[in-house]
Amino acid sequence: MCAFRLTATVFTGLALLAACGERAPGGGSGWACPGIAARSGIGLDIEPPLAAKVAKASLNGKDIDLAESTKAVPATCTGANPQDSCQATMVPTGGKNGFLDVVGMATAPMRVSVRLLDAAGEPILEKDIELTPKEVFPHGPECGGGQPQAGVIVAADGTLRARG
Repeated sequence: MCAFRLTATVFTGLALLAACGERAPGGGSGWACPGIAARSGIGLDIEPPLAAKVAKASLNGKDIDLAESTKAVPATCTGANPQDSCQATMVPTGGKNGFLDVVGMATAPMRVSVRLLDAAGEPILEKDIELTPKEVFPHGPECGGGQPQAGVIVAADGTLRARG
């Protein structure tokens, strides 16, 4: 019985993966679109070594959860041919990141206030920046699901810049 469930689960997963690559209805040149949408809001990236000092962050007076930033680095490959498999490992960058969901955000210029606090609750940085959110589509404009997003990068020296 267990083997049947495992086999059924594997075949269901393969069918779902195969469906992701199907052509769009009507023989169009596009691929079928997944049922996903972007989040509307503002991202925050704090570069090292400043990030190590930051315990709390807020955007426009609203607290955001911070996570450790990571990046993918190549690990090992089974060979040098295109059909060979490779893996990557996620490693910490020393930075931190967060996201503030903003319902109804427009794609017009806006002022964003960034406030960073240390573990004692003392301000590390309090600055404003002007950003213009752009519509982001998780699988391309032809699939819909677009939402406005903007991003702020806090550099190691405390300067702010818009994420491109």
